[in-house]
Amino acid sequence: MPDANSTPVAGNMTKFLRQWRAGDDAALERLTAEVYGELRRLAGSVLARHPANPTVQRTSLVHELYLQLPNAQEIDWQSRAHFLNVAAKMMRNILVDHARKRKALKRGVVIPLETDIGVLDRATQIDILLVDNALAQFAASFPRQARVVELRFFGGLTVAETVDVLKAMDIECSARTVERDWTFARAWLQNSIRPD
Repeated sequence: MPDANSTPVAGNMTKFLRQWRAGDDAALERLTAEVYGELRRLAGSVLARHPANPTVQRTSLVHELYLQLPNAQEIDWQSRAHFLNVAAKMMRNILVDHARKRKALKRGVVIPLETDIGVLDRATQIDILLVDNALAQFAASFPRQARVVELRFFGGLTVAETVDVLKAMDIECSARTVERDWTFARAWLQNSIRPD
Protein backbone atom coordinates (compact mmCIF):
# COMPACT_ATOMS: atom_id res chain seq x y z
CA MET A 1 0.00 0.00 0.00
CA PRO A 2 1.52 3.40 -0.91
CA ASP A 3 2.30 5.92 1.76
CA ALA A 4 -0.45 8.45 2.49
CA ASN A 5 2.07 11.23 1.91
CA SER A 6 3.17 11.56 -1.69
CA THR A 7 6.39 13.48 -1.05
CA PRO A 8 9.69 11.75 -1.86
CA VAL A 9 10.84 12.16 1.77
CA ALA A 10 7.78 10.32 3.07
CA GLY A 11 8.27 7.51 0.54
CA ASN A 12 11.94 7.13 1.39
CA MET A 13 11.20 7.22 5.11
CA THR A 14 8.69 4.37 4.83
CA LYS A 15 11.03 2.38 2.57
CA PHE A 16 13.97 2.78 4.98
CA LEU A 17 11.80 1.88 8.00
CA ARG A 18 10.65 -1.32 6.33
CA GLN A 19 14.17 -2.23 5.19
CA TRP A 20 15.48 -1.65 8.69
CA ARG A 21 12.75 -3.82 10.23
CA ALA A 22 13.68 -6.56 7.73
CA GLY A 23 17.21 -6.58 9.16
CA ASP A 24 19.09 -4.12 6.96
CA ASP A 25 21.11 -2.23 9.58
CA ALA A 26 22.41 0.19 6.94
CA ALA A 27 18.79 1.28 6.39
CA LEU A 28 18.79 2.81 9.88
CA GLU A 29 21.68 5.05 8.81
CA ARG A 30 19.78 6.06 5.66
CA LEU A 31 16.65 6.68 7.75
CA THR A 32 18.62 8.79 10.20
CA ALA A 33 19.99 10.97 7.42
CA GLU A 34 16.51 11.25 5.88
CA VAL A 35 14.59 12.28 9.00
CA TYR A 36 17.18 14.25 10.98
CA GLY A 37 16.01 17.66 9.75
CA GLU A 38 12.34 16.83 10.29
CA LEU A 39 12.97 15.52 13.81
CA ARG A 40 14.95 18.68 14.64
CA ARG A 41 11.98 20.73 13.42
CA LEU A 42 9.56 18.75 15.58
CA ALA A 43 11.89 18.92 18.59
CA GLY A 44 12.27 22.66 18.05
CA SER A 45 8.50 23.05 18.04
CA VAL A 46 8.20 21.09 21.28
CA LEU A 47 11.04 22.94 22.98
CA ALA A 48 9.78 26.35 21.84
CA ARG A 49 7.22 25.93 24.59
CA HIS A 50 9.94 26.08 27.24
CA PRO A 51 10.77 29.31 29.02
CA ALA A 52 13.70 31.38 27.78
CA ASN A 53 16.33 28.92 29.09
CA PRO A 54 15.27 25.42 28.08
CA THR A 55 16.88 22.59 29.99
CA VAL A 56 16.82 20.30 26.96
CA GLN A 57 18.30 21.37 23.65
CA ARG A 58 16.73 20.42 20.31
CA THR A 59 19.78 18.47 19.16
CA SER A 60 20.05 16.54 22.43
CA LEU A 61 16.34 15.63 22.27
CA VAL A 62 16.75 14.28 18.73
CA HIS A 63 19.94 12.42 19.68
CA GLU A 64 18.22 10.87 22.71
CA LEU A 65 15.40 9.77 20.39
CA TYR A 66 17.99 8.21 18.06
CA LEU A 67 19.53 6.33 20.99
CA GLN A 68 16.12 4.81 21.74
CA LEU A 69 15.21 4.11 18.11
CA PRO A 70 16.99 0.71 17.93
CA ASN A 71 14.48 -0.53 20.53
CA ALA A 72 11.74 0.13 17.97
CA GLN A 73 13.16 -1.96 15.13
CA GLU A 74 10.53 -4.69 15.46
CA ILE A 75 7.62 -2.29 14.90
CA ASP A 76 5.66 -3.09 11.75
CA TRP A 77 6.29 0.32 10.16
CA GLN A 78 3.41 1.37 7.93
CA SER A 79 4.13 4.96 6.93
CA ARG A 80 5.71 8.30 7.68
CA ALA A 81 2.68 9.08 9.87
CA HIS A 82 3.29 5.90 11.86
CA PHE A 83 6.90 6.95 12.43
CA LEU A 84 5.80 10.43 13.57
CA ASN A 85 3.34 8.83 15.99
CA VAL A 86 6.10 6.70 17.53
CA ALA A 87 8.50 9.66 17.58
CA ALA A 88 5.91 11.78 19.45
CA LYS A 89 5.53 9.07 22.10
CA MET A 90 9.29 8.74 22.40
CA MET A 91 9.73 12.51 22.79
CA ARG A 92 7.03 12.55 25.45
CA ASN A 93 8.82 9.79 27.36
CA ILE A 94 12.19 11.50 27.02
CA LEU A 95 10.83 14.83 28.26
CA VAL A 96 8.96 13.21 31.15
CA ASP A 97 12.05 11.21 32.18
CA HIS A 98 14.15 14.35 31.97
CA ALA A 99 11.62 16.26 34.06
CA ARG A 100 11.63 13.52 36.70
CA LYS A 101 15.41 13.64 36.90
CA ARG A 102 15.36 17.45 37.12
CA LYS A 103 12.63 17.33 39.74
CA ALA A 104 14.80 15.06 41.85
CA LEU A 105 17.48 17.74 41.66
CA LYS A 106 15.26 20.84 41.71
CA ARG A 107 11.62 21.75 41.30
CA GLY A 108 11.00 20.32 37.84
CA VAL A 109 10.83 21.46 34.26
CA VAL A 110 8.27 24.15 33.53
CA ILE A 111 6.83 24.40 30.03
CA PRO A 112 3.85 26.32 28.70
CA LEU A 113 0.63 24.82 27.46
CA GLU A 114 0.04 27.04 24.44
CA THR A 115 -3.00 28.69 23.01
CA ASP A 116 -1.68 28.02 19.49
CA ILE A 117 1.50 26.32 18.33
CA GLY A 118 4.20 28.97 18.35
CA VAL A 119 2.27 31.44 20.52
CA LEU A 120 3.55 31.46 24.07
CA ASP A 121 1.00 32.10 26.81
CA ARG A 122 3.10 32.64 29.92
CA ALA A 123 0.01 32.55 32.13
CA THR A 124 -0.36 28.84 31.43
CA GLN A 125 3.18 27.64 32.20
CA ILE A 126 2.98 24.31 33.95
CA ASP A 127 5.13 21.43 35.09
CA ILE A 128 5.59 18.76 32.40
CA LEU A 129 5.01 16.01 34.97
CA LEU A 130 1.62 17.52 35.80
CA VAL A 131 0.75 17.54 32.09
CA ASP A 132 1.82 13.92 31.73
CA ASN A 133 -0.21 12.77 34.77
CA ALA A 134 -3.27 14.78 33.75
CA LEU A 135 -3.01 13.51 30.18
CA ALA A 136 -3.04 9.91 31.43
CA GLN A 137 -6.29 10.63 33.32
CA PHE A 138 -7.74 12.50 30.35
CA ALA A 139 -6.95 9.59 28.00
CA ALA A 140 -9.17 7.25 30.00
CA SER A 141 -12.26 9.22 28.96
CA PHE A 142 -11.09 10.98 25.80
CA PRO A 143 -8.54 8.78 23.96
CA ARG A 144 -8.64 10.57 20.59
CA GLN A 145 -8.28 13.99 22.17
CA ALA A 146 -5.40 12.69 24.32
CA ARG A 147 -3.64 11.46 21.15
CA VAL A 148 -4.04 14.95 19.68
CA VAL A 149 -2.34 16.44 22.76
CA GLU A 150 0.46 13.91 22.66
CA LEU A 151 1.09 14.51 18.97
CA ARG A 152 0.87 18.30 19.10
CA PHE A 153 2.21 19.10 22.58
CA PHE A 154 4.84 16.39 23.01
CA GLY A 155 5.45 15.59 19.35
CA GLY A 156 5.41 19.11 17.92
CA LEU A 157 3.24 18.07 14.98
CA THR A 158 1.16 20.54 13.02
CA VAL A 159 -2.60 20.13 12.63
CA ALA A 160 -2.12 18.58 9.18
CA GLU A 161 0.53 16.14 10.44
CA THR A 162 -1.72 15.23 13.37
CA VAL A 163 -4.57 14.47 10.95
CA ASP A 164 -2.23 12.25 8.88
CA VAL A 165 -1.10 10.33 11.96
CA LEU A 166 -4.63 9.81 13.26
CA LYS A 167 -5.84 8.65 9.85
CA ALA A 168 -2.90 6.23 9.69
CA MET A 169 -4.22 4.85 12.99
CA ASP A 170 -7.66 4.38 11.34
CA ILE A 171 -9.15 7.28 13.28
CA GLU A 172 -11.38 9.34 11.01
CA CYS A 173 -10.81 13.03 11.51
CA SER A 174 -10.29 16.35 9.79
CA ALA A 175 -8.27 19.46 10.51
CA ARG A 176 -11.35 20.98 12.13
CA THR A 177 -11.79 17.92 14.38
CA VAL A 178 -8.14 18.14 15.47
CA GLU A 179 -8.51 21.85 16.19
CA ARG A 180 -11.66 21.23 18.28
CA ASP A 181 -9.99 18.33 20.11
CA TRP A 182 -6.94 20.51 20.78
CA THR A 183 -9.11 23.34 22.17
CA PHE A 184 -11.17 20.97 24.33
CA ALA A 185 -8.11 19.09 25.61
CA ARG A 186 -6.23 22.29 26.50
CA ALA A 187 -9.21 23.58 28.46
CA TRP A 188 -9.70 20.26 30.25
CA LEU A 189 -6.00 19.91 31.09
CA GLN A 190 -5.63 23.51 32.22
CA ASN A 191 -8.67 23.15 34.44
CA SER A 192 -7.33 19.87 35.82
CA ILE A 193 -3.84 21.21 36.48
CA ARG A 194 -4.65 24.72 37.65
CA PRO A 195 -4.56 24.96 41.45
CA ASP A 196 -7.93 25.69 43.12
